[in-house]
Amino acid sequence: TGKPKGVQITYSNFNAFVKAFLDIGYSFTENDKFLQIYDLTFDASLHCYIVPLSLGASVYTVPWNEVKYMYALRLLQNHGLTFAKMPPSTIAFLRPYFPSIRLEKLRYCLFGGEPLDRDLVTEWRQCVPNAMVQNVYGPTEATVNCLEYKIPSDPDEIKHFNGIVAIGKPFGKNRAFVAGKNRNALAQGHKGELCVGGPQISPGYWKNDEKTGQVFFELSSGRKKERWYATGDIVLTDRDGDYLFCGRSDGQVQVQGFRVELGEIEYHTRTYLRTQAVALAKENYLGTQQIHLFVEKCDDPVALREFLSRKLPDYMVPSEIIPVEQFPVSVSGKIDRRKLYEMI
Repeated sequence: TGKPKGVQITYSNFNAFVKAFLDIGYSFTENDKFLQIYDLTFDASLHCYIVPLSLGASVYTVPWNEVKYMYALRLLQNHGLTFAKMPPSTIAFLRPYFPSIRLEKLRYCLFGGEPLDRDLVTEWRQCVPNAMVQNVYGPTEATVNCLEYKIPSDPDEIKHFNGIVAIGKPFGKNRAFVAGKNRNALAQGHKGELCVGGPQISPGYWKNDEKTGQVFFELSSGRKKERWYATGDIVLTDRDGDYLFCGRSDGQVQVQGFRVELGEIEYHTRTYLRTQAVALAKENYLGTQQIHLFVEKCDDPVALREFLSRKLPDYMVPSEIIPVEQFPVSVSGKIDRRKLYEMI
């Protein structure tokens, strides 16, 4: 997804995460079996192999040269794994096989790294009847994860924004607030940038003071100053204090003078096709932004366009719908938007 920023994570940062994570209330033993699906350059891998090893539990790793989602499924099925943390894209690829998947020994199923679709996780629940299912959130700059949301078994009770499952509340000693343009705290229900703080916050980027100064900042709290990280994610809070993910700050574009949230286009597409969708904006030869919609396994783009034209204003209807057999993914298992952008 571009040039790596080199996020510094200290022993103290990671120790704070492990303690906070274990204090959530899991009942792990040395008999638990953890799935490790992530590339070792991704911070989530630390979560999936250091935590179980510290408990005396087992780790089952997906080799680098295998098709991750299929190999992960075989590990889950053949070895009776009890803990799995995965990007939502993993189960999106497995969706055609849901009717034949039943993982009764899985006790904890966590999703993180990218937005989680409510319909997708609702269907997945039938495959993991005995698992507690959670959506976890956290940029590398905040050391693995800092917010979590336990997903209710009743689909009607799942909190969401445009079909994207809530990211919940900070756990452990993590803190968060919704910031306005001047990094002032916004009230409940107002959209703004998510800022996170606490002992898991990174010292900054390796040998990049300029970038560090742009997104890490301090706020006074009593007699001391607290360190915060501005995530670039747009959120709002509900009356229960849960954070709802609304999109990326760079996911808002101007089209014909109107502000467009690309996530809204993706939401209506997922609702219609029940498959993955990515909307991207790119400047055309006239210097104006055009919306391009990538859709997985779309047999009738014309019908999709007609559906979207009934749900969205004209300026939000994609100028191009591009069907793809399968989305490209990065080494961390997320949809690789950079590669899609290069296809436009």
